[in-house]
Amino acid sequence: MHRSSLPSPLPETPVVGRTSVGVPVGGALVTDTLGRVLLLRRSDGRWELPSAAVRPDEDPAEAAVRALAEACGVAASAGHRVGVFEDGTEPALRHVYALSAHVPGALDRLVLPRHTTHGWFFTDNLPGITPETVRFLRAHGPARPHLPRAQWLATTPRSWLCTVAVVTAPDGRLLMVKPRLRKPNRRPDAGLWNFPGGVLDTHEDSPTGAARELREETGLDRSAGPLLAVFWRHPAPGSDHPIVQFFHDFGTADPGTVRLSCQDGEVTDWAWFRPDGGELDAAAGPDRANRARQALAARTTGRTVTGTRPDAPAATG
Repeated sequence: MHRSSLPSPLPETPVVGRTSVGVPVGGALVTDTLGRVLLLRRSDGRWELPSAAVRPDEDPAEAAVRALAEACGVAASAGHRVGVFEDGTEPALRHVYALSAHVPGALDRLVLPRHTTHGWFFTDNLPGITPETVRFLRAHGPARPHLPRAQWLATTPRSWLCTVAVVTAPDGRLLMVKPRLRKPNRRPDAGLWNFPGGVLDTHEDSPTGAARELREETGLDRSAGPLLAVFWRHPAPGSDHPIVQFFHDFGTADPGTVRLSCQDGEVTDWAWFRPDGGELDAAAGPDRANRARQALAARTTGRTVTGTRPDAPAATG
């Protein structure tokens, strides 16, 4: 990166639909010799660019330099302004500047008083940052260089592959499970009811994994039916990879006659919820309830539902 003197203060950029953009934020875009971007992990698990709110006596470029010094213990110079965006976590514009460290090797000896760790990431393999930050870095960050095959394979994007077993009662109620809480558990959905299912094992396809998870979590031993839905979900705080969920139809079961069990204690309770009328939303949360309703609708249409996020209009095919 080229070093330069600090640019002059920037005028505030209006954001459509906002009456106030709050205090502007200076962000630092720092890259290594491979073109990877420096990100810092917060205590809640979310990754972010080094950033600091702009003080009344400074401009965003100076705030970006101060952010790197306060967050990492590294002195730097501000280069060109990369761009401005709003990351969705707070009503403030982030003015991002390319920074270069004063001392060679300083970025290998980071001191992090406010973050749990740091990492260097290619812009096509970013961890759990906000969707707005993903779009910004993909548009303005450096492109991945040509790498030797072994290094390329080690840094290719990854996702959690998960599977869900959809079982309903004859009256349409949906079978849900109550997972055992692990401590500490800071996930926002901790304690809510969930679908029978889980992460696929290595060398396991989604129908096989769904049948295995259903058997382990409920004791029901049956084969998977048609694929009802596939959902892609952005990484939650604390998770570095997105989730791809496969919903498989396992038909109906009579709550009055089936005996549900879980031998390893991973599931502590079972219940049948009506997917409409708010009952499932209250028990499992609106996102899960919405995914369940879309998957159940696919039973009727016979068409697999796909969606990039659970609260968006789904495309079918």
